[in-house]
Amino acid sequence: MAARILVIDDDAAFREMLCEALLSWHFDPVGVGSAEEGVARAKAEAFDLVLTDVMLPGMDGIEGLSKIKEAVPGSEVIVMSGYSAREKALEAVKLGAYDFFSKPFSLAEMEVVIRRALERQELLGELRRLKSAMASGKGPIIVGQSLAMRAVVDMVRRVAPLDSTVLITGESGCGKEVVADAIQAQSKRADMPFIKVNCAAIPENLLESELFGHEKGAFTGAAAQKKGKFELANKGTIMLDEIGDMPLFLQPKLLRAVEQKQIERVGGVKPIDIDIRIIAATNQDLQTMAAAKTFRADLYYRLSVAAIPLPPLRERKDDLPLLVGHFLERIGPRVGVNLRGVSREGMQLLFAYDWPGNVRQLANLLERAAIMSSGEVLTAQEISRALDAPVRQQPAEAGVCLPEAVAGNLRDTLQDMERNMILAALQKAGGVQKDAARSLGVSPKNLWNKIQKHRIDPAEYPA
Repeated sequence: MAARILVIDDDAAFREMLCEALLSWHFDPVGVGSAEEGVARAKAEAFDLVLTDVMLPGMDGIEGLSKIKEAVPGSEVIVMSGYSAREKALEAVKLGAYDFFSKPFSLAEMEVVIRRALERQELLGELRRLKSAMASGKGPIIVGQSLAMRAVVDMVRRVAPLDSTVLITGESGCGKEVVADAIQAQSKRADMPFIKVNCAAIPENLLESELFGHEKGAFTGAAAQKKGKFELANKGTIMLDEIGDMPLFLQPKLLRAVEQKQIERVGGVKPIDIDIRIIAATNQDLQTMAAAKTFRADLYYRLSVAAIPLPPLRERKDDLPLLVGHFLERIGPRVGVNLRGVSREGMQLLFAYDWPGNVRQLANLLERAAIMSSGEVLTAQEISRALDAPVRQQPAEAGVCLPEAVAGNLRDTLQDMERNMILAALQKAGGVQKDAARSLGVSPKNLWNKIQKHRIDPAEYPA
């Protein structure tokens, strides 16, 4: 659905031109000629973003800004001004406007800023949703807006209501248990037992009894009958973590549980029917193990009816702002600090790091940094001290919009994002400024001015 944008400007020709441009960018614009009319429309209708002049007849744009923010607190506002009204535009930014443009301005630049403002709004909305979910205690939270994580969330929504066996794969620390919790919370078995077993943490000689139970006298020390995890999870769900570490001799028994929903206790002779859903998880490549005959192929096929692969954090760095905001919300009360975010330089360090320990490592790092912190914003020095490995410097991911809760000063953040986008475009274009300008949607002259402003040397990016 196209984003709805309210345009407030008393110059009818300029307003019409801007609305036509917004339409060509696939937005849904609504134009009005006064702040009073804009406030009335904002109260009556839903808008994702507002573009307003600051010099308007009657109620000016500054007064209108506060009333619009009151009427639609979730929307972003971008102000426009003539050169003579530049001070008023700066005042508007201090009052909460996302950015300002001095007339005349480049439509291409305006489009970029509008899209960033909408992305930022989406990220802040997601942070609010996560905070609300945490406060309500309604199940686990899968944090991420990247394409890879949206695919994961979509798969969770599809498989959760079913009874199909699920196989969650991914490197250690990616959040496999969080995904399993989300599936259970959204399933029809949500109010039934959810038993978790780490197959790698239990000695081989005890694992069979732990999973399937045993009869009295089944082996030395079996003084009484014991129910296993499968029986305890009856009518509910069992999660078999690190399934790749399950010994081969136990796999046929597990296959029977998966296929026939039957188990036998150690020393027992009577099959026991179970009504259970199985979620398996592993950081190993079971398909390769099956080909090497170190894992049963038939069991692998039965477990992977619904497969959910989790991407490592280094492949979804777009999610870093959301993850940082999410973890800081949880860490602050625990360490007794009101953490507002991470400095620009600190975020650059986080983007430059490869995250071998994935999301778990990020959470632990932020907590260590918070413990050492002396303020409300984690600095680059505090982030650097908390890192587990040397930082490999590289430009931050291009096009990533850092929300205010994470990035701190909005003006500095926008400048930093602009510089990173230019660096990425030059790198992709092999230093050819004309091609880089085309990919950024600005003129070569405009790009050259920005290169000078950010003190970038295009010669560092040879063809």
